[in-house]
Amino acid sequence: GDPWSLCYFIHRLLDFRLPDVEAVAETCGAAAPTLTWRMPFGDEPMSPFYYLRVPGGDAVVEGIARRTTLARGFMEVWGEGATFAELQAAVQAAPASLTAQWLSPERSFKVAVEGYGHKVSDARRIELIHQLGFVPFQGSVNLANPDVVFWLLVARTSGNSGITDTIPDRMYFGRQVAVSDRRRNAQYALGQRKYIGPTSMDTEMAFIMANMAKVMPGHFVFDPFAGTGSILVAAAVFGAAVAGADIDIRVIAHGKAAERGGGRLDIYTNFEQYGMGGRLAGLLRMDNHRHALRPGLEGMFHAIIGDPPYGVRAGGRKSMPKEIEIRDRDSYIPSTSPYSMGECLRDLLDMAARLLVEGGRLVYFFPANPNGCSKAGRPVAGVRHSGPPLHPPLTPPPPLQPTL
Repeated sequence: GDPWSLCYFIHRLLDFRLPDVEAVAETCGAAAPTLTWRMPFGDEPMSPFYYLRVPGGDAVVEGIARRTTLARGFMEVWGEGATFAELQAAVQAAPASLTAQWLSPERSFKVAVEGYGHKVSDARRIELIHQLGFVPFQGSVNLANPDVVFWLLVARTSGNSGITDTIPDRMYFGRQVAVSDRRRNAQYALGQRKYIGPTSMDTEMAFIMANMAKVMPGHFVFDPFAGTGSILVAAAVFGAAVAGADIDIRVIAHGKAAERGGGRLDIYTNFEQYGMGGRLAGLLRMDNHRHALRPGLEGMFHAIIGDPPYGVRAGGRKSMPKEIEIRDRDSYIPSTSPYSMGECLRDLLDMAARLLVEGGRLVYFFPANPNGCSKAGRPVAGVRHSGPPLHPPLTPPPPLQPTL
């Protein structure tokens, strides 16, 4: 069967790690039901290490690594253990069909050492590499451009007050299959972006939402609560044409004055900053409750992604028509009234049911009680629970496969 890869995750946004990888796998041609997860030694759900079996081998894993947001990389494990004696026994027991081709004299190599829960000094790194003398390396060492990279992952959380010590101390050795490029998050970080606001979506989370929507080149993506456009930027990075809307004309059209050089900054400025001006199809001053998208646009968007205004950072508002004379349409700001969460979600689901293509995805934040669901997503007896609202034409994605 297909080999297992050890997925080494970044230790944050823990609940999004597996769904992020599963959604990206689907964009690489591996349907989520064909993926199998296996928990690591210790069966600790918070562990940064998870085993993944994906059809298609290294090529699919490399595709996942190029796009996933929360994985550092993937390795083919040859052995693991709590001590070097256990690690040596496991590696030496690995079948030659798994190891021989990568240890041949024709392949140059290097060994990378990573520590989890502690910092590995340069001196300790060299010492650990020397302790791998039981591995029959035959090729030449090439630190700059090796044919094969071997990983030694050393997890040690005991005594680390910042990380749960339920993650067992353990070492993993094997071949690097793929490594993620973490430069994307830095390239599009909010701190370097010209036009942001107090509610701008975190860059990492925006990329995760775009992954969950399975955004691909050629798609058309809509954000009905665009704000300063963080989600639109993430979708455009993955090759989609995007359009956005917001009830606040000041955010959508007026922007803000530039601190240097004069002029004004707006969402278009951000897209020009990243050389993606051609991917922003347009912006609308639009109320989600009374949207301006006419009938006949069914199946227009491949994905609708948004962060509805639930009132945590910015209260939800909807238009409130008044019988008044509008003297200057350029400066007129329509009156609004409070927009309840129930109304907002009903309107959002109605819009998505009408405007999404068949198989398109609606991705949005929904406030939930983390203690109200079991691991299988079922309500827990005695705990107040409010699941996500449902809509007849919209089908929730299948739950994650239980780990073994």
